[in-house]
Amino acid sequence: MSLRQDSVAAFGAKASKTEHGIYRKLGNAPMGGQSETEDSNGMEPPSMYSPINPSAFFMMQRRQRLLRNTLRRFSDAREKKIPDISILEIGCGGGQWMVEFQMFGVQARNCAGIDIDETRTDTARQRVPQADVKTGDAAELPWKDASFDIVFQSTVFTSVLDAETKKRIAAEMRRVCSPDGLILWYDFAFDNPKNPNVKGVGKREIRDLFAPWKCEFKKITLAPPIARKLTPMSWFLAETLETFCPPLRTHLWTEIHPPPR
Repeated sequence: MSLRQDSVAAFGAKASKTEHGIYRKLGNAPMGGQSETEDSNGMEPPSMYSPINPSAFFMMQRRQRLLRNTLRRFSDAREKKIPDISILEIGCGGGQWMVEFQMFGVQARNCAGIDIDETRTDTARQRVPQADVKTGDAAELPWKDASFDIVFQSTVFTSVLDAETKKRIAAEMRRVCSPDGLILWYDFAFDNPKNPNVKGVGKREIRDLFAPWKCEFKKITLAPPIARKLTPMSWFLAETLETFCPPLRTHLWTEIHPPPR
């Protein structure tokens, strides 16, 4: 599943269908015969998903603050050092999140990922060679029960249009998560009227997918169309809007905890 892990993936993008009603998110199609990787001068501009792009960097940093806090709290609560935490990413793409996990101390050898797109898993293996990266279906995970401390997904479920496939993926995530582990979710909560190939997933649906596990929600991420326009002009204003205008936040950061044993 070629599923971009960053927050802006589902907005202003086209998609191509794969199996199970899962859509692969693609960049905007080139116009006038010009490559989407070139500007009018033949130079390659930074991708909207690259940290060189101000809006992508803004959203990445906001997410990283939450990731840092989540890892720290999880480490303290389990009395387990961050380098010893094992993490599986569903729909790992080219491995960007695994790189970010390492920024906060997670060891590459304790990272794993799966994606249906072999081109992207090849990239992930090159970026994080010690990680256990597999090409395959997230609805049929190849790992044993209770294999990971944290199971993570970012903008995967919004690209799965088939309800039964969503349930299968959620069940597999629960299966491979340890009894005192954590499922971590980052995905957008609203439909994009310009893109019928992705569908937002709200709190009620998340609760239903992972019941009886306990869900703790935090609404984050300034709406990407706003962030793209505003951040290059005023980082301060973008931060102010995200902090003080919750209706402009489009994604859910969700910690999903197993029921007490």
